Amino acid sequence: MIDQYKIFKDNIQSLKKISEDTTNHEFMCELEIEAVNFDMVKRMYVNSLYLSEDNSKSVDALLFHGENSIFIEFKNGDMHNQKREVKEKIKDSLLIFCDIIDKNISHTRKKLDFVLVYNSEKNPKSVNLKLITDHLNAKANREEIRFGLEEYPKLYFNNIHTYDKIEFENYIKTTIF
Repeated sequence: MIDQYKIFKDNIQSLKKISEDTTNHEFMCELEIEAVNFDMVKRMYVNSLYLSEDNSKSVDALLFHGENSIFIEFKNGDMHNQKREVKEKIKDSLLIFCDIIDKNISHTRKKLDFVLVYNSEKNPKSVNLKLITDHLNAKANREEIRFGLEEYPKLYFNNIHTYDKIEFENYIKTTIF
């Protein structure tokens, strides 16, 4: 799919580079696989409309996997005050993505996943809460979705995942490779 859209091809970088937290000089991912820097796509898209890029927000990356795609947002800080921003990034990115590929939300519900990668040291769960939620999720054969994103599967996306750095790299290695 990437070859069909110049705006995607022109914004290829490694996941490692896209995941860089330039403020803290840290990487949220060490994988060198290619992905689309969706922040740059958003910039080009909005600028092509002769608007300031400040008019829209965007997720960090777009990764193509066969006929499916994955939006990825890297958050190195405390998620407590960033939930609203993540939701804004999701909605703006969906609008831009759907316009570029000339599809609607019905398409993304089937073909697009969203992954939030967070820093577990800055967003810890208490040991007791972790034990309880891990146990319940294992019994229900489901994955925990954190940070208020539980409403988005089946509304906008096929699947939503909230992973720490290690879980994310394992997910990519088992999904992509």
